[in-house]
Amino acid sequence: MKDLSPKAIIHLVPAATRWIIGMALLTVLGTGCANPEEEALQSEANLSTASDSTSQWKLELARVGDRSITAGQLRAFYGKIPNYLQSNSEGLEKERNHLQTLIDMELLQLEAEEQGIDRLPAFIYKIAQYRKEKLVGLYQIKKIKVRVSGQEVSDYFREWELARKVRFAQIITTSEDSAWSALREISSGRDFGEVAEQWSIHEPTMEQGGDTGRYVGKLDMPPYLRKSLFALEEGEVSQPIDIGGHFALFKALESIETELDAEQFQNIYRQLFIERTVGARAALTDSLKEALKLERDQRGLDAFSAAMHRGATFEDEEVRAIVLYRYEGGTITAGDVLDAASQLKYKTLDLRNKEAVIEYAEGTLVPDALFVEAALREGLDRDKEVTQWLAKKRDQELVVQLRVQVLKERVSISAEDIHREYEENPDRYMKPDQIEIQEILVATEAEAKDLLERLRRGASMGNLARQYSKRPPELRDEEGRRRFTVAAAAVYGRLVAAARKAPVGELTGPLQVREGYSIFKVLSREQQRASFEEAKKRVRATVNWIKKQQVFEQFLAELRTKYAAQVEIQEDNLKRVLTSG
Repeated sequence: MKDLSPKAIIHLVPAATRWIIGMALLTVLGTGCANPEEEALQSEANLSTASDSTSQWKLELARVGDRSITAGQLRAFYGKIPNYLQSNSEGLEKERNHLQTLIDMELLQLEAEEQGIDRLPAFIYKIAQYRKEKLVGLYQIKKIKVRVSGQEVSDYFREWELARKVRFAQIITTSEDSAWSALREISSGRDFGEVAEQWSIHEPTMEQGGDTGRYVGKLDMPPYLRKSLFALEEGEVSQPIDIGGHFALFKALESIETELDAEQFQNIYRQLFIERTVGARAALTDSLKEALKLERDQRGLDAFSAAMHRGATFEDEEVRAIVLYRYEGGTITAGDVLDAASQLKYKTLDLRNKEAVIEYAEGTLVPDALFVEAALREGLDRDKEVTQWLAKKRDQELVVQLRVQVLKERVSISAEDIHREYEENPDRYMKPDQIEIQEILVATEAEAKDLLERLRRGASMGNLARQYSKRPPELRDEEGRRRFTVAAAAVYGRLVAAARKAPVGELTGPLQVREGYSIFKVLSREQQRASFEEAKKRVRATVNWIKKQQVFEQFLAELRTKYAAQVEIQEDNLKRVLTSG
């Protein structure tokens, strides 16, 4: 069977043509050019090596309605998809499968046009967003010129004292109270490393006395940690710091002075570039506010805020039409704010808070609107790159919105579907590893060693647990048996970590934990199937995914039948591409 990898394809053709194909492949894979077929044809024309005006790159392999699919498009398709998505077939059958995918894309666009997908509000909104993003980007590139010199990077490194790097030890706890308790022990004279082993829930560092093992500079840390941590002298310990759901203590172990290295140079360069770009964008916005006579409509903002307090919906057309800002060439309405707010992924906008709305609008919507208007006045929308890019986005969005509509209409999930999936695929819905141990917890290491010796001489672990274990009764049975999952490491730290590694049935300990000293043996480690109620959301998501795949495959099959008369495949040209490629 012939090897059809890109590397092998290049070796099957003469040197001149091989160079042409190589350039086309580089164009597709490296630069993302919108039309690699044209690049290949131009290269061929420049070389004047083709005796026939029709090269393999513009050979028509199929026609769908009035649209042609060429060999160049098929080759570009190869370059855009990863190997694991390519057909598993070989030779001509592989070419046919990939060609069918391109045909299917054309069929989907035909169907989308027939169904009027381009008239749907969701489609119109997305195309408007693509257009805005493209024009804003091009206008900023044209107008904002930011430069950062190597000398400026070096000066910044020196002025902000970034040469100092510090190695820290840390204790991560589940609560602020735990962090303060750990700090009190350290303040009373107990070694930081011992406290870390007892209190920290961060497994990679707790067994090293909290030592992180690496030196970090200011730019390696989140901004909210820099000031407090780099103010620590060697040997000093911070107060508890909220690190997002957990609390931490840090100790400065050692500091060193470093030279400006390549990584630091890039970090500083990036930071300065971003700061200057943000400043230049703000200055450009201010100049356009004046040039385009931007005005804030206070009455409109008051009306919008009042409507939001009344509980107006995002679909209320009267509210959406409220004008918030005016400028030469357009307006910014409440609808623009509502649409933008609905797209926010990582934060929410309190639409009842007038000041928050103004801050968001003037920080994001106003600059974008002014940039678009300025770009239109300079004719950037007529640029060939923009029109080609938008045409491509339009074709892609037609397919996306058609798929959304088809799945919405055809996919339904019943209770029976969910139960059937759960019953027929038990291995898909397992709980995390469950560990059962039998444990004796005591206050001191001496007690633990004494009990361990008695156990080795044959004493009953259940009896000793009943007599001596300090583990609260609600967390174990009378003989010290308890179960937990690996997720319990956030609470029990070292005990869970040790239980995950210990051989089943072997005595382990004494192990110092935050509550004292533990002796235990692992009775079992196993996975259990989640109950239907526990797994229900996961099962529903799986059924939904499977049904979507099935429904869309069926829809494609219907389109192939519906448009069969408009599809013509040039089998001879396909074979020619295979043998020459």
